[in-house]
Amino acid sequence: MVREKLKINPSVNASTILEVVVSMLMILIVFSIAMTIFANVTRASTSTKQINARTILNEILTEAEKESDYTNKIIAIDEFSIQQDFKPRPESASLVEIDMIAFDANGLKIAELKKVIIKADE
Repeated sequence: MVREKLKINPSVNASTILEVVVSMLMILIVFSIAMTIFANVTRASTSTKQINARTILNEILTEAEKESDYTNKIIAIDEFSIQQDFKPRPESASLVEIDMIAFDANGLKIAELKKVIIKADE
């Protein structure tokens, strides 16, 4: 009586090789789409190195405005090399354009800052 209630099925339902290949292709497609999205998000995000470089550029700009030193120079701070260029503006002799570019150790441009300031009376 117990044997009649328990039905033992000796055959196991298995997937065909075609079903396995199709499911693997679907997983591969979903994974490649996810990796593309992840790569785009990480490339577009601002890194901490860029944030640090922008902060340093703003600090140097503030110091340059206070000191009224309008000479072109290259400054090394932390792991950055900062190129500082001053150009007189053609509109007025009292206007100066400051261009600052921060480069990393490999020479890649990390951040850039441009501003027009009024020269302090000398």
